[in-house]
Amino acid sequence: MSLPKPKKYIKEFENMAFGMFVHFGLYSILEQGEWTARLANIPESEYKTLMNKFNPKSMSDIVNTAKSAGAKYICLTTRHHDGFSLYDTCGLNEYDAPHSAAGRDLVREFVDECRKNDIVPFFYHTTMEFWNKEFDNDFAAYLEYLRKSVEILCTRYGKIGGFWFDGNWSKPDSDWEEDKLYKMIRK
Repeated sequence: MSLPKPKKYIKEFENMAFGMFVHFGLYSILEQGEWTARLANIPESEYKTLMNKFNPKSMSDIVNTAKSAGAKYICLTTRHHDGFSLYDTCGLNEYDAPHSAAGRDLVREFVDECRKNDIVPFFYHTTMEFWNKEFDNDFAAYLEYLRKSVEILCTRYGKIGGFWFDGNWSKPDSDWEEDKLYKMIRK
């Protein structure tokens, strides 16, 4: 019996073997995980004040740690379920790193550091957000916002290794329009 040969991009991913998945965002200030806001019942208005304190020195520590461990790729949480983006959302909202105390695009720093260290950058991006009103009230509008958000990641940072999406479990009976999302990514 002969097994089908994997596609080139799958084989390349398999050959990288070891990578690191990095959860990093406002919740890092609390020294807790990405679900802290929900699990600790922190009100949205209180949680969002963390933006005023969020100012990491650089993304080089993350990349250097991965490189020292022998990682060939890093998957960074560009936006998690709290809705805060580590990248410039280009006007989609102001709940992003450039509008925080950091005042800069942390995904740009991350990608640049990865390239300097011969590490392939991957992006995690949530497909659901705790506090986005459209998520519950106008799902079609929310999906458009999601696609525009991911399009920014596809067009501003050069070639990346791929995406990791998480959150579709939150609306198991909804049409997430994945065909539109993946068509836009492949474009």
